[in-house]
Amino acid sequence: MLKNKGNRAYRVLDFLHEHVIAIIIAVVVLAGVISTIAIVKGDVKTSAEETEKRTYEPMNTIYFAMDPVKSLNPLSSEDRDVYYISQLMFSSLFRLDDHLNIEPDLVSSYTANSSNGSVSIKLREDAKFSDGSNVTAEDVRYTVNQILRIGEESPYYEYASKIDSVKTSGSYSLTITFENPSDAALDNLVFPIVSSRSFDASSNKVVGSGRYTYGSYDSMKFLKLKPNQYYYGGAPENKIQFKVIQDKAKTTGLMTTDSVTAYVSTAEDADADAEDKKLNVTQFPSSELEYLGFNFDNKYLAKKEVRQAIALAIDSEGLIQDNYGGGGVTSDSIYFPGFLGTENKGDPFEQDQKGASELLKKAGFKDSNEDGILEDSKGRDFKLKILVNSNNGSRSDTASSIAEALNQIGIKASVEKVSWSVYRSEIRSGDFDLYLGGYQFDKKYDLRALFSRSNYLGYKNDQVLNYVKKLETCISAEQQKETYEKLKTLLQEDLPYYGLCYKTYSFIAVKRFTSTEIPTFFDMYRGCDTWKWEKVVVTEEKEKE
Repeated sequence: MLKNKGNRAYRVLDFLHEHVIAIIIAVVVLAGVISTIAIVKGDVKTSAEETEKRTYEPMNTIYFAMDPVKSLNPLSSEDRDVYYISQLMFSSLFRLDDHLNIEPDLVSSYTANSSNGSVSIKLREDAKFSDGSNVTAEDVRYTVNQILRIGEESPYYEYASKIDSVKTSGSYSLTITFENPSDAALDNLVFPIVSSRSFDASSNKVVGSGRYTYGSYDSMKFLKLKPNQYYYGGAPENKIQFKVIQDKAKTTGLMTTDSVTAYVSTAEDADADAEDKKLNVTQFPSSELEYLGFNFDNKYLAKKEVRQAIALAIDSEGLIQDNYGGGGVTSDSIYFPGFLGTENKGDPFEQDQKGASELLKKAGFKDSNEDGILEDSKGRDFKLKILVNSNNGSRSDTASSIAEALNQIGIKASVEKVSWSVYRSEIRSGDFDLYLGGYQFDKKYDLRALFSRSNYLGYKNDQVLNYVKKLETCISAEQQKETYEKLKTLLQEDLPYYGLCYKTYSFIAVKRFTSTEIPTFFDMYRGCDTWKWEKVVVTEEKEKE
């Protein structure tokens, strides 16, 4: 150590060098003492200090957010929110359960005749409109005529336009005959019934027979609904208030202050955002299918062993997590998961690359030159292109993941990413091997266009088409389920479309919330009459000495 005793400054430095450890310890101890003093001082409470007390108050009003709308008329409004709100205020002849089964609403009993496409209906005699008047057969006839008069601008025209006539017999009996027996499914009769005595197309105060009725409305602020005291199922306990907001992206933020009780989000990252804000999140299947279509004019893909092998090579669960943000659920067919109350067993082609390779070998492919690429019987490489629209990021990434999986089993797969217009053009002209697509189904799930002889895949199976058509006829719920079970078996065998997943929506609710029933993709407020929640109440109290 360098020492210089002749200089005072050096002597100080020399002292510090020799006692540096002791000095550091002293500083640390001193800092700890100071911190302790500060903490103790901070804990000392004066007689006037205030503290927060949190309690929870049960609420009997459910708060929702809604966009500004042009009209509350259920038969003509093209506003998305009105379509869902109307299901709270209006009853229909039939309604759909969570599995898209038909069940009676205003109907007491019915007899369906599939041969001539008619259904004879007896209405509930205890069903009343919110003004106390009975729902009659004439109201049904009047509603159908109103929808037909409005035309294609009505969200229910597609359903009512299939009806040829409505003949009434007394106050509560009627017979509905469809124009075509092959287009006469009972799920066409799910439109709202309005009162023939008080309906006013120009008024926002429309009388309905649903659980709730019109309370008050300010087009820029709110829509209040109150329980319908005449509802045949008993008046709900909850009241409902829709708050008009200009930007629904702010809904989650409003929930943190209890200004909105619950809502449904279709955004892929909605669940993560809600969890960050410590809100309740439940995911449920939408009607948005992501699928792989096979071109049957391709000599390789015309073989079902090849189609099945491709499905076996794909990790659908992995795609859901990696490419769709976890927001998806597998289904055992391209129909809705658990369609008509059948059991959804998930992906029937869980990833099995060894099984895929065996199927390809059975189909006549082998890697003769051991270069990792399979060849057909003439020695040509097995090549496939996957067509995808480039404007959909998740779908484009999925196509790349599928191509990688196919390369692993010896198929030389590549991805063709094109614009939306080119994508549609190439599918319609059949200029593709495989294409990755998306389809958002209506709640009726009429899939005849996907299996008709003019479908884009070139797929033809008369038995499949017959079953699909039968589902659109006037048959009972039991007959529908039986028909679908047979159809599902055929679709799993033929595999013209391979369903990768159904996207999920997020039902987001405040923290202290309970429900026995949650929304569906076609009924965003289902079960809200039974929902319960508690509002956080913060009060300030003064501590006594």
